[in-house]
Amino acid sequence: QVEAGRPVRDSWPFLQRPNIAMAAEGGYAAAAASAGVGNNTGHSSGEEEDASGSSATESDDGSANKGSAAGRVVKRFKEENIALEVLCGVTVALALIPEAVAFALSAGLTASIGLHSAWIIAFVTAILGGRPAMICGATGSLAVLVGDTVSGAGVEYLFLAVILMGVIEIILGLVGIGSLAALIPTPVMIGFCNGLALVIGLAQMGNFKDPSYVKAAANATLVAANATNATSRRLSSFSAFTNGIPFISGPELMLAIAITVVSFCICIFLPKLTTKVPGALVAIVVGTIFEWAIAQAVFHHSTPLVGDIAALHGSFPHIAWLNNEYNMPPLNFRTFREVLPLSVTLAAVGLLESLMTLNLIDELTETKGNTRRECIGQGVANVICGVLGGMGGCAMLGQSMINIGSGARSRVSSATAGIVLCLAVMVAYPAINIIPVSALVGVMFDVVFHTFEWGSLKLMALAAMPLKMREKFDGKTTRSNKKIRRADAFIILVVTLVTLFTDLAVAVATGMILACFTFVYDTATQICVYAREEQDPDSGLPIKYYDVHGVLFFGSCAQFLSFFDEKNDPQDVRLVFDAGYIADYSAIQALNKLGERYGAHGKTVKLQQLKPGSFKLVQKSAGLMVKELSVSVESEEVLETEREHLNIEHWHQMPRESSQHSEERAKRGPADDGDDAFNQA
Repeated sequence: QVEAGRPVRDSWPFLQRPNIAMAAEGGYAAAAASAGVGNNTGHSSGEEEDASGSSATESDDGSANKGSAAGRVVKRFKEENIALEVLCGVTVALALIPEAVAFALSAGLTASIGLHSAWIIAFVTAILGGRPAMICGATGSLAVLVGDTVSGAGVEYLFLAVILMGVIEIILGLVGIGSLAALIPTPVMIGFCNGLALVIGLAQMGNFKDPSYVKAAANATLVAANATNATSRRLSSFSAFTNGIPFISGPELMLAIAITVVSFCICIFLPKLTTKVPGALVAIVVGTIFEWAIAQAVFHHSTPLVGDIAALHGSFPHIAWLNNEYNMPPLNFRTFREVLPLSVTLAAVGLLESLMTLNLIDELTETKGNTRRECIGQGVANVICGVLGGMGGCAMLGQSMINIGSGARSRVSSATAGIVLCLAVMVAYPAINIIPVSALVGVMFDVVFHTFEWGSLKLMALAAMPLKMREKFDGKTTRSNKKIRRADAFIILVVTLVTLFTDLAVAVATGMILACFTFVYDTATQICVYAREEQDPDSGLPIKYYDVHGVLFFGSCAQFLSFFDEKNDPQDVRLVFDAGYIADYSAIQALNKLGERYGAHGKTVKLQQLKPGSFKLVQKSAGLMVKELSVSVESEEVLETEREHLNIEHWHQMPRESSQHSEERAKRGPADDGDDAFNQA
């Protein structure tokens, strides 16, 4: 698109994502252009290579086959820009470390459990998942749910719950539950992004705590796990301000803030200068240099390092049943009953966050992920993670935005993140331990900046303002095209706050309920009936026609019944549904009530011109309908499916021409179509 001179389309026009848009336009496209392959150039170069390969085959079969294979490898390398993908994966792996450690400690687990869970989930979902370049790992949305089980039943029950969670996700993926993510409304998505951005941002405050107190608090939590109420350790958005652990102060705090600001500014402004290297990776490197060359060498003060919070040591995870540290419970029905509620909750939250993140990446990259494969792949990853003694995981919006914003588009980046994180835990841990946590915090604040939908603040403000204030604030010429419904603004606000104070599953469920109620109310008020009276050409008796417009369902039944005049209508009453639709059993009952009302006056009601769906529903419910209500079953009374179209407010049907008119027009030929159209007009 960039080469063709067209800008990369943003999914929400009113939202501005400069870094992500630049990465999408400059990072990936420019890298592909520098390699000589774009959306069009890649195909042409491939055709040239095929042509050269075929000509070489005629001259020398053996050498041509080798050259063709090598050419395909080079072509694939250039198209996917492996170097950029690997750099993005390394960046994401470094950003995963503090998150995994923080989430594990907040759930009452050791840092090694969180780190091993992160690389296992990241690597397996990179191979089996349905969304290239999406990063999965140990997340805070799942960590807030496992504290009760860890403190009450023990960490061994958590491993079994994670295994069962994976099995549930595989089953849901096989039945196609992932397609339901397309039903999530845009206000719920915006509220989810805003709430998650606030949660991520507030979680970074814990990285400015005194490391010695953090370690002491974590050890005390693990020792007293069975005696402490888990709700006091739940991962709250404001836990950094309520857990009693003191913040660092004095020069250490000032230097940590300086490193964070430098790291954040590099992430913001470097992509505007160049996209050949990920801004987050440069920010981490510069932050580390600042720590050792300035903070410690010049000011003789040290800020918290990764090794101070949770020093990494080389170890590989073992199967939980073969690990002497754990006493795994028996696999019986009692154990299954204890872990089932937690497993269902983990699966619901994990799939919700993953599918919503998948949809967001689809919009940003203008590609389509596979929801079924993502559910199954995530389920397999959690089964493996639970068997190896992990805490489970799902998609991570923040790290995924780092990866996508840096220009990654393939599975290479997400697989590299898992591999590098595994190597960091087991081999390269000395280099990871010297990274200042403040540099990683700056990267995460960049994620917060791009995750939060800043344009939604203006939308909600304009929606809340009265008309006169809105005219003064935004101008008379733009007030009509920059305002959303107050109901949608309210849903955005509610989902944001619920995500901030509870968890993602409750927030999305709340938003969906509010959106459904809003839709039901609006649809129920849009049904209307137009009455007309005509004379029967055969008998000369009057016939009352009621043309129904809109959907007749449980929400519109009461208003539908209020449109009729049973006492004054003639004996023959007909309901025409060419612009209406009968949706459910409540609609059938409303028609029965209407038939009984007319029957009390000795009158009959006939349904005409039903749509195929309505006719099928009425036909199946014929035994439940009152005798005063009849259905016209002539073939011309059932509308054809291809002739109907559903508009936002009501049904519209394309005009149908009679068979006699069609024959006459066929005899006249195409030359008379213009006169015929003029006569119809």
